[in-house]
Amino acid sequence: MFRINRFKAKAAAAVFSVGLAASSTAAADLRAGTSMAANHPSAQVLTKLSELVKERSNGNLNITVYTDGTLGNDGQMQQQVQSGTQDISTANAAGLAAQVKEMAVVEFPFIYRNSDEFYTVLGGEMGEELADKLYEKGWVALGFSHNGFRHATNSKHPIEKWEDFAGLKIRVIPNAMYIDMFSALGANPTPMPVSEVYAALETGAADAQEAPFAQINAMRIFEVQKYMSTTGHAVNSEVIVMSRKTYDAMSPEDQKLVVEAGRDAVEWKRQQFQEMEAGLAKAIEEGGMTINAVEPAELARMAEKMQPVIAKHAALAGTDFTERYIKAIEAGRTGN
Repeated sequence: MFRINRFKAKAAAAVFSVGLAASSTAAADLRAGTSMAANHPSAQVLTKLSELVKERSNGNLNITVYTDGTLGNDGQMQQQVQSGTQDISTANAAGLAAQVKEMAVVEFPFIYRNSDEFYTVLGGEMGEELADKLYEKGWVALGFSHNGFRHATNSKHPIEKWEDFAGLKIRVIPNAMYIDMFSALGANPTPMPVSEVYAALETGAADAQEAPFAQINAMRIFEVQKYMSTTGHAVNSEVIVMSRKTYDAMSPEDQKLVVEAGRDAVEWKRQQFQEMEAGLAKAIEEGGMTINAVEPAELARMAEKMQPVIAKHAALAGTDFTERYIKAIEAGRTGN
């Protein structure tokens, strides 16, 4: 979570640098965007943020939420927020890692046993350290969350062991680590923006893709894929990012209001998520997709195949940070 006091002096110095209202009593209209549909958790958490900000500012701060990539794809919106031409967006760790290398560690394969471990480590010192690094690059992290663990879908056969990935043309996010992950499993990874995925699966340009339940349902992947296998290989992380230029132009009161609203919106999403995801599994099956659970022993074999990938990308992200991040997860398990 972003810490207000750490950059208080910087924010005060920059408060007049952008033509946004610098008083908590002056009205401001902000734009927030996501590439996901309105029924996706990414859109829902932005809507919750908008509601909280409007209520707590007595209508002086208003956030309009744009869904379905109206403001651009994920990469474009990430850059727009950084430059200050867009105020807020959702972003994932893999995308942000292009400029904040340590963010890659958040989505390393098979490092979390469950959702609580994710929230615990990012709700502590490691999350604060990442938020500081994002601020230095032009983003204010209003909250870390996730949209579920990522699972594989394909049109050929159920995935029951890592060998079943052999030869599959699988769409992955445009990120080197994801390319390496699925190359290690014997697949043929094809990076592409999320906006192109449905058409690629429909036309056969790709055989498979990997995403969490929420994205599979929102994009109606069950219409163009037959099989879903609960590989849970990585978490689909998300950060609500605000432009540092927008933030620094706000009064201290408005800064505090928005940061606290971001924290509360993420907590609302966390509380809603487990029940929502259970309903999504049912909806996906009703849409015609067969879901198979991958046995724990086979998941362990997949995780073993990921060790060289983790070693390679730990060196790229920074060995010291990676070791501290993983130790923080493990410390949460033991209570030490």
